[in-house]
This record gives sequence, C-alpha cells and structure tokens, in this order.
Amino acid sequence: MRLYQMDHGWYFSVPDNWTAERDSQDGHYLFYPPDSDLTLHFTPWQVEREGEPAPAELMIGAFLRGMPEDAKPMDKLACHLDKFDVKGFAFSRKRKGQRVFQRMVGYYAPGALMSVGIFGTWEQECDRAVTMLDQLQKA
Repeated sequence: MRLYQMDHGWYFSVPDNWTAERDSQDGHYLFYPPDSDLTLHFTPWQVEREGEPAPAELMIGAFLRGMPEDAKPMDKLACHLDKFDVKGFAFSRKRKGQRVFQRMVGYYAPGALMSVGIFGTWEQECDRAVTMLDQLQKA
C-alpha cells in the first residue's frame, strides 16, 4: 500500500499498482486501479471565516446540494473518522449507453469536508471500493 497526502491534512492509502493523479486546477485527487474503469475522486475542502471554521451544517449542505433527487442513502457505512460525521449515497446513471454506478460519501465537521465520489460500471466493485475508505485519515 502507498500513502498519499492530499490538501488540508488528508491522507489515503491505495494498493501499490494503483495510479494517483492530482488535478492542480481544481484540487481533485483521482485514484484508480489498472485494468478497470473504477475511479475514486477525492475533493478536500476547508472553509473559514475570519479565522473561525464554518459550521458543520454548512459543510454537509455543500455536499448534499450535489446529490441527485434519486440518490439513496447508504446505511451502515463502515468507514468512519474521529471527529467527523459521514453520509453516503448510491445512484446510477446512463452514460454513452452504459450504466455507471456512483457512490458519494461525505465526511464533514466544522470547517472541513472531504467529498469522495466512486464511479464504475460494476456495482459490486463500487461497493467494495467504499470499504477502502477505512484507509482515509485526517491529521
């Protein structure tokens, strides 16, 4: 496993043969295995106003605004972080004639949000990838 450091003190471990990329324009981090269309998309946010962290309600609100109406809440997420609440949603979309499964997981606390999108064409592979989020850490 390789440990990757992301902005705002976030860390994530992936298997050695996975590729990791950072989009320097928008701050997204992408992780994906070889020979698969599975992609894990991480976006870390940190928000303060006059030196005070934004309320947790604001952080989760930002995450929820991007959820489609037909997204179903995910129960019993096994991936928790100390001092963070977590919400997860599952849905799918047709893209270019193929079904794409998506899992969106948001970790939020005052002033902090980690939005994780998991995308793939195999539903079971997306569900297994959610369990990898137990490798997520916040310093």
